[in-house]
Formats: sequence, structure tokens, C-alpha cells
Amino acid sequence: MKKIHISLSAISLFILCNGYAQHKELSYSVDLQSNVSTENTLPFWMVANKFGAVPNNNNGILSFGLFKDFDEKSYYNHGISYGIQTSASIADKNDIIINQLYLSFKLNKLQLDLGSKYDEIKWEGLSSSNGNFIKSTNSRAYPGYNFQLIDYVKLPFAKSWLSFKASYGDYLMNDKRFVDNTRLHHKSLYFKSKLNQKLDLIVGLDHYAQWGGTSLTTGKQPSGFKDYIKIITGKEGGSNALEGDQINALGNHVGAYLVQLDYKGEKTNWNFYWSHPFEDRSGRELTNYPDALYGLFIDFKKPEAVITHLLTEVTYTKDVSGDAPHYVDDQGVAHAASGRDEYFNNGVYRSGWTYFGDIIGTPYFTPKPEVNGITEGTILQDNRFLALNLGFKGNLKNVQYKTILSYTTYYGWFEEEYDPNPKQFSGLFEFYLPEFNQLPFNISLGAAFDTGTYRPDNFGGYIKLTKNGIF
Repeated sequence: MKKIHISLSAISLFILCNGYAQHKELSYSVDLQSNVSTENTLPFWMVANKFGAVPNNNNGILSFGLFKDFDEKSYYNHGISYGIQTSASIADKNDIIINQLYLSFKLNKLQLDLGSKYDEIKWEGLSSSNGNFIKSTNSRAYPGYNFQLIDYVKLPFAKSWLSFKASYGDYLMNDKRFVDNTRLHHKSLYFKSKLNQKLDLIVGLDHYAQWGGTSLTTGKQPSGFKDYIKIITGKEGGSNALEGDQINALGNHVGAYLVQLDYKGEKTNWNFYWSHPFEDRSGRELTNYPDALYGLFIDFKKPEAVITHLLTEVTYTKDVSGDAPHYVDDQGVAHAASGRDEYFNNGVYRSGWTYFGDIIGTPYFTPKPEVNGITEGTILQDNRFLALNLGFKGNLKNVQYKTILSYTTYYGWFEEEYDPNPKQFSGLFEFYLPEFNQLPFNISLGAAFDTGTYRPDNFGGYIKLTKNGIF
């Protein structure tokens, strides 16, 4: 019932807003796409970071979107935007999904988003995880609200050298899960310091917490207001919580620290970022160092060049705070240890950090196969890995292109380490053809491959026809 109420409320708000904004520019987008490969599944990068919209087998997809953006020319910096995007796929399992359905209000730098809305794509779409270890563009957008500062605000006591940005939201994970109707809380806080005229330092954190809902094995989880306060503050559960949640924090917490350096030069812009995951005290205290996403992005500031942007990334998860496991003593008392962090897994919220079967964070983690339509987290054996990513884009005469190449080594879990270690080399090449006056649509082509010992050798490609316009 909660799912129905959320959907109806979002649609009703969309209809009301539609009438309000008829005098604004209303844009539309229609996509027709076909994806094929030599195996039963598609190559890794043809599916990863597609907002969960591409089925992992040969398919055809028809997508339609209708959007009204904020009026940037308004004298008063406020307004309303909305969007709806749906897609229908013909694959091994035919499906129709709502990709986005949202309504946004903006006043100066404050913005409230209601519904399901995609995250902004960062680093020109070259990052393996959108620059964030725990939140990529790999899964669908979940419904809820998000209140945020869309730009940094200067702190009055700091003059011009320190500013901040923050967000606060709550969502419902309305897919088929081990804990039905799981709620999701989110908040973030970032500070930016201007070191000099060309160099900025950004530090902050991103925090998510799964809570509430009804488990298939342990029943209804704490979901009252007092429990919500404990979720926000990361406190342990009360007497109505399971024993493990009374010892540790209530719910399933997933977070990441961010350190980022931005350099703006005359000929190039450089950005370095470090996204460090934490799910408990050991991660918060950096016991799991050097596990993190490390990235370097370069903008050559030459929009017509052969290479306009370049990105390199390293994702490392082999440490997991050491090998000391949690254990139960002879008296049956549970003891928490700092080691063996099972990233994106949880004992109560066993669907883990997934949504509609897709990993929410970095897609190098592999979800377990569905059982009765339910995904139970990630494959533990493949949680420890080293992944290298190279991405670049530019122009070949009149054709724009984008390339992503990755090389991953999986090490296995403690006492069950791989020998030899499976390795995977995957790549994606995309080409955006120039507009032809005689054609009423744009054409993009892509080719991708997998080779190695982790996934089967696979080659695939796609063609996509896009029609954009304004009413």
C-alpha cells in the first residue's frame, strides 16, 4: 500500500505541475536501441552504469521521456521542473519500467526533489562509479524526497575561504527484497576550502542507512520515530531490535568519505578524488585503509581535440579491515571484531546494497543470482579485488567518441582465496555520429568486449536512434 501511495502522489504532483508550466519549454526524448552479443549475457560495460535500464541479455529497448527544466533566465532564481521517463524492453524477460518520475522545486541554492530522479553524471561519464565508491549510476533511481543545497554556500565566519554543501533525504526501496518495504535514509555534508586562486580542497561524507521493513525470517523491524532518530545518529537499537542491532548500530549503514582536489589551470583542469567506504566503526576509523576508489580526471579544455578528457581510476577492496572475524564464544555470546568487512552485505538486510538486482555502488561487485526474484547481496568470494579503469573521450573528425577500459583481479575470501586469481579485461567504445539533415534522428553506435577468466569471452554491440525535440 505504501508503494501505491508514493506512486500516486508522485504522478498527481506531476500532473498538477504540468498545468502550471505549460508556458515553459517542454522537451521530449525518444530512444530506440538494440543490444546484441555473442553470449547469453551482454559484455560488462554494456550493462553497468546504465541506471538499471538495460537487461543483461540480447534485447531491444524503446524509451520515452518528457522533461521541463528550471527556467534559468528567470529574474527570481526559483522555479519548478519535472520529468517522466519510461522504457519498454524485449528480452529474455519482457518488461516496462518507470526510469524517472519526479518533481523538483528550487529557491536560490535550495532544491527539493520528489519522486525517482537520476543522479547527475560526473566526470563526463568516464568513471567506473561516478566518482563515489558507494553510489554509482548502476541501479535504478529509488522513490523518495531529497532536500539539498545544489551549490556551495559560504560560511559567514570564514569569509571566502570556506563553504559547504549538504543534502538530506528518505526513500523507499520498492523492489522485491529479503526485507520487504525497506526504508532508506540518506544525508551528506561537504566542505570546500579555497587554497589559492587555482586550487580547491573538498572534504566530506556520504551516509546511507537501510532500516524498517519486514524480514522473511525475523519479521517486522523497528520503524518508529525513535528508531528513525537512532538511524540518523547511528545509535544501537533498543529492546525491539534484533540482538545484533542492539550491540551495533540499528539498521544497515553504508557510507563513504570524500577527499577531492580541484585544480583550474589556463590550459587544463585537474581533479583528484578519493572515496573511502565505511559500514561500521572500523571503516569510519580507516582500519580498512587502503580500500577505496582513487581517481584522476583531466579536462584538456580543447572541445574539438582528439582527446578532450582523460580519467584513470583504481578501486581496491582487498584489506576489509584485516582477517579477524566476528565470532560467538562457548557461552553463546557474540563478539564483534574489526575485520572481514563484507562490503554491501548485511545479516538482516540480506538483499544488501542492491536495488532491483543491481549493485548501487561500484559495479565491480557481483550480485548473487536471484532466488524467487530476490537478490541476497553480493558474492562474498568476489568482494576482494583490484580494479583499474581508464576512460577517455574526444573527437575523430566529426565523430565524437567515448572509451572505457577496465582490468580487474579477484582474490577470493579468507581461507577460500583463488589460486590462480581470476582476471577480467573489459572495454566499451561508443561513437556519436554527426547529425544528418536528411535524417529525423541522431545515431550512436557502440561495441564492447569481455575477455579473461572471470566472465566468459564475449563481444557485443548496439545501435541507438534518438529523437530530441521541444514542444
